[in-house]
Amino acid sequence: MTSTPLKDFIKEVIANETGIKSSAIKDTQSFFELGIDSITAVYLLELVEKKYEIELTPLYFWDYPTIEKFADKVEQELRIK
Repeated sequence: MTSTPLKDFIKEVIANETGIKSSAIKDTQSFFELGIDSITAVYLLELVEKKYEIELTPLYFWDYPTIEKFADKVEQELRIK
């Protein structure tokens, strides 16, 4: 697993929202496993959209349920953009 600025950003947001240390968060953990509910997921999505100037759909959290899969999809969208 390679760390990327996007994955690190997602981990920091999750750490701030859940109290879990970002260093303890694994890329392969699901958002559900990390205690991310729908409200927090939408908040995280909005932060990613704002920081990376991209429009995403909340369905990404269902379709790409881990940090790794979600970040890979967002990075793919950024390359297309």
